[in-house]
Amino acid sequence: MLTDKQKKEKSTIYDVCIVGAGPGGSSTAYYLAKQGKKVVLLEKEKFPRRKICGDAVSQRAQMHLERMGVLQEILEEKKGRWAAVGGLVSPRRIEYIGNSAQEIGSHLMISIKREILDEKIARAAVREGAELIEEYNVKTVKFSEKRKEWSIKAFEKERDDIKAKVLVAADGAVSKIARSVGVIDSPPDAVCSSVYVEAGTHAFEEDGVCIYNHFLVPGYAAIFKEADDDLVFCCYIIPGGFAKTTDLQNMHINLLQGDPYVVRAMGPKAKIEKIKSAPLRLGGVKKSYSDHFLVVGDAAGHIDPLTGEGIQYAMDAGEIAANVLIEAFEQGNLNEKALKRYQNLWMKSFGRDFKWSTRMVKVLANRPIFLDAFAYLCQKKGPKYLVRWAKIMTGSQPKLSFFLPNLSLPLLFTAIKLSMSKRK
Repeated sequence: MLTDKQKKEKSTIYDVCIVGAGPGGSSTAYYLAKQGKKVVLLEKEKFPRRKICGDAVSQRAQMHLERMGVLQEILEEKKGRWAAVGGLVSPRRIEYIGNSAQEIGSHLMISIKREILDEKIARAAVREGAELIEEYNVKTVKFSEKRKEWSIKAFEKERDDIKAKVLVAADGAVSKIARSVGVIDSPPDAVCSSVYVEAGTHAFEEDGVCIYNHFLVPGYAAIFKEADDDLVFCCYIIPGGFAKTTDLQNMHINLLQGDPYVVRAMGPKAKIEKIKSAPLRLGGVKKSYSDHFLVVGDAAGHIDPLTGEGIQYAMDAGEIAANVLIEAFEQGNLNEKALKRYQNLWMKSFGRDFKWSTRMVKVLANRPIFLDAFAYLCQKKGPKYLVRWAKIMTGSQPKLSFFLPNLSLPLLFTAIKLSMSKRK
């Protein structure tokens, strides 16, 4: 005779188990639960929890947040800060600060601390019917060909095993789950750091600024002001330039202590927490699916190679994954061939844009003067030119927009002009 625990384990078979309650995993849970699927969302830590990030949320991600009711909550609780005044510092120290919101009448970015954002998205999924289990640290996953279901075991002995027809790995750039399944076999290829600077101790007056240090390009550093007036300072090392991933700590410290703009922004009394860092997987993986299995978000490399932005793409991928799974359930076919459609759809949505980002990374690594030219043109043309660049960089417009004549030709001519002046 079965015990009560055995009866529960036998009767509770989820349609989908999602490992990782970041924006990608929680968005997948939200869109699946909204369409009536029985979903369990596993998070190894307890909310609220810290996440290494620049905390800047783009318009595409804002669309998802508004649909979920999350953006409205955050604004009502005054936990988000719209970015209006910002700009960049180029490798040759050309600075430009403008008001993009004043130019377009809306905001391209909003700064939200990830310890707030991630929990809000997860709770939105719960409101739609998903089950959230915190402090569930997955030890092993195993697929039964006979029963066509996954068995998920936790490191914590007191945790029950989870059974599900589909498993979604949304467990971050390293993705222990996807690697154990054999879908992903490569390590992350980039790295970032992030620290908070206490409100009232810094001298930063803008909302957000990117700093393109010559040694760091094609990577960059950024400063964003939060709703509570804390700052988040982050540093992205992207492959292709002088800086290697092993240089992260030195680059982070050198920028805080030696970069003129950063030092000025921090001021003499800044209270800065110790460096925290995390790996990044850029540009999308070649395969993000298998039988009864999908990979979403950072785990699938859903991060723009040019900017390190991942929130919007993770949420886009979560919606795509949910729609593909809903259709697969309806057709009664969850095999690899059926789920390949997920890969095709996210590639069409943003993966091709990543390829253009990769090409642009190579250009900037070899010709950082284009960043100088852009800052110079912003000084001459004002916020209108900044907004056109910012829309492309934040994913509101495709990267191919960079090659429109009215944007690319002035940039090219200015780069040539600056190159010639540099030689004199």
